[in-house]
Amino acid sequence: MMDMPSLGFVYHGFAFLSMFLVSWWAYSKNSLKFFSQNGWAKYNSLHFFLLTWGIMVWAVVPTILSRHSLSLLFASDENPVSTIQLLLVFGLSALAFLAGRSQSKKLDVNSGNLLPNPSLVVILTYFIFRFLFLISYEIWFRGYFLDDLTSIFSIPVAIGINVFFYALIHILGGQKEALGSILFGVILCLMVVYFGNVWPAIIIHLSLSFGYEASFFARKLKTGFEK
Repeated sequence: MMDMPSLGFVYHGFAFLSMFLVSWWAYSKNSLKFFSQNGWAKYNSLHFFLLTWGIMVWAVVPTILSRHSLSLLFASDENPVSTIQLLLVFGLSALAFLAGRSQSKKLDVNSGNLLPNPSLVVILTYFIFRFLFLISYEIWFRGYFLDDLTSIFSIPVAIGINVFFYALIHILGGQKEALGSILFGVILCLMVVYFGNVWPAIIIHLSLSFGYEASFFARKLKTGFEK
């Protein structure tokens, strides 16, 4: 819980609402995603602001304010990891990677919407911010937020609430993306409840993103980023 009994959900409300509004702002400016079938983000500065805001409100600030034990985020002596659990994380991460790569192949890297290409500096900067953003994403959604929910509600209800807001934040990406996030969100919540740590959700989510983005940029590399 946070410093005061009610501060936890007050902050959770602020974190979600502010992130949703920043996402909507980026969406309205065609800058919600760094790349999509519609092309590159129109304003890289706005997209990087979105990522930075997520890192701050979903990880940095709540970690400073929170009284949650860091064992919630990482494996510890209190929550030892078995070989079976490691194999489970590896298997789900592999499936997530393949799913991401499969979705990426639907994008036409030679589309005129994806020209001209951004510089390699911008691409590398994006990867750094995206990596930190996804970690922050899971620290809040499947960490602090889910943990506070399970302290009040039963696990099924807590997961249902968590996944509802997870799907809601994805609605700006389209109905298909929002619906797809439901099953993925349930799986990540169950993994965190099972492990008692957030790190499995972080690894699996990073695997999905890496499969999608690495596949895209590997194919895009053949066209030359400086063109």
